[in-house]
Amino acid sequence: MARTAKTKTKKTKMSTETIAAIKAFKASSEVESFYQFIHENNLRSEAHNLMSVVLKSLSSSKRKKKVLQ
Repeated sequence: MARTAKTKTKKTKMSTETIAAIKAFKASSEVESFYQFIHENNLRSEAHNLMSVVLKSLSSSKRKKKVLQ
C-alpha cells in the first residue's frame, strides 16, 4: 500500500520574548482598568461589536495588499 502525503500546516513560532511581552501587556494596569470599566458599565456587547469591526477592517486591508502583490 502506498502512503498518502501528509500536508504540513504553517505554524508561526513566537519567541519567548514576544510571548512575555504579550503577557506583560495583558497584565498591565491600563488594560486591567479598561476591562474593569467595560465590566462595570455592562459594555461587553458594545466592546465585542467594536472589536469585530476593527478586526474585519484590518483583515480586509491585509487582503488588498496580498492581491496587489
